Amino acid sequence: MKVSEIFKGIQGEGRYAGEPALFIRLSGCTRNCSFCDTKYHKDGEEMSMEYIIKQIREAKEKVIVWTGGEPLLQANAMIDIIKLTKKKSHHLETNGDLIDSDIRADVLKCTFDYIGISPKDLKTAKKIKDFFKGQLFWVYDIKVVTDLKLNKNLIKYATCLMPLTINNDNKEREIRKKVWIYCTENNIRYTPRLHYEIWGSRRGV
Repeated sequence: MKVSEIFKGIQGEGRYAGEPALFIRLSGCTRNCSFCDTKYHKDGEEMSMEYIIKQIREAKEKVIVWTGGEPLLQANAMIDIIKLTKKKSHHLETNGDLIDSDIRADVLKCTFDYIGISPKDLKTAKKIKDFFKGQLFWVYDIKVVTDLKLNKNLIKYATCLMPLTINNDNKEREIRKKVWIYCTENNIRYTPRLHYEIWGSRRGV
């Protein structure tokens, strides 16, 4: 597998925010977003499945977070590794582009204990909402990053909103307040970006 980094940290967003985890950041993505804060994922290296499995089995953390880039680009290898490390709780972070008939609901459900999806366009948001509709016992989030202007058309598809980060403390504080108020008024979960709020753009946290 082509891997950008493996590191221990704290989940910063979604319903498991605050949970210690081992993060496996895979290289490659289906997009090239200008606002991406992990563009360095492209600079990955090949790692053997045996090495990755060893890292997972020896980790003290119970939660393994597969992230990217877009980890589903390497879905087959990732699923093979997870089958051999089922004592851990495996979480997936994806933009949802590759969740379709080729990656079936039953495969995802049997593989991952939690899926966090951050769609980047309206077509994908609609597709993901339809994909999970009627699927009982799924544990998932559709996370939309917004300042209530950016991704405004995606908000109605979200299960939680995450405030946009722009490397400006004062403006970011105002954005967080606006998104917080919106979530309160519309009965939707607010999710922070704890890792960013504490460490900024630092890697490996």
